[in-house]
Amino acid sequence: MKKNIFLLLMTFILGVQVGNAQQFYRIKSDVSIKDKLSNGSFRLTVGKVYYDKTSLKVIYKLTFPQKETIIIKDTTLYKITKDSVSTQTVLASNEFSIFHLSLSGKLADYGLNSGNVAKIYKISKVEKDKDGRVITTWSVVEKQLMKTLGKIKMANVNKKLDAIAFYDANEKLLSQQFFKEYSNFNGVEFPKQVTQISYNSDGTQNIQQTTYKNIIIDQEDENETYNYPIPVIKSKSKQSTKGTK
Repeated sequence: MKKNIFLLLMTFILGVQVGNAQQFYRIKSDVSIKDKLSNGSFRLTVGKVYYDKTSLKVIYKLTFPQKETIIIKDTTLYKITKDSVSTQTVLASNEFSIFHLSLSGKLADYGLNSGNVAKIYKISKVEKDKDGRVITTWSVVEKQLMKTLGKIKMANVNKKLDAIAFYDANEKLLSQQFFKEYSNFNGVEFPKQVTQISYNSDGTQNIQQTTYKNIIIDQEDENETYNYPIPVIKSKSKQSTKGTK
């Protein structure tokens, strides 16, 4: 149920329409992802990530723990290895990714003040915490969604997004993200470390820490990677059972 609420939240927020005036359209980075799962296990993933804002496509070229390519387009994730291609559904499209929001200059307010989402959420409270961070609470103002979506709280430092928290309609915390080590890359403010904590219904949590290095903005080569084709998944035809005559 909680997953469905979060999916609905993402669906409405994805109505954000980013202006075309921004000049930045590509980002590439080395990436390492450390996962600590709720069952106590750990997982490390290493490779490179590419994003093209015009095609709205994220491509991961991974080298560890195995060589594979991951493509995220719309709400579908394609996992391509040497021997197989598989797909799965993801919660949010790439218009709501850190790559798109950073290239579009919308990360500071997570896109909440733009497009269709601005009709759903409004700022209801602004305050400062003991560390001097500006804490902004965004509340649902669309009456039809008040029983489904919850508030969003974000913390900003020097006009940069430091943390964001999503709640359900009963004010139960669903997830948090923390953005650290910002650097300016040719005019794009990008956090080199992002930590996400997702809370499960049984009280356990999953923690994912992503580190970005060697970031390149508006790369002009490696077009074959940015334009990596979406694989065609052939549906398996049902085999008919022939009776004995």
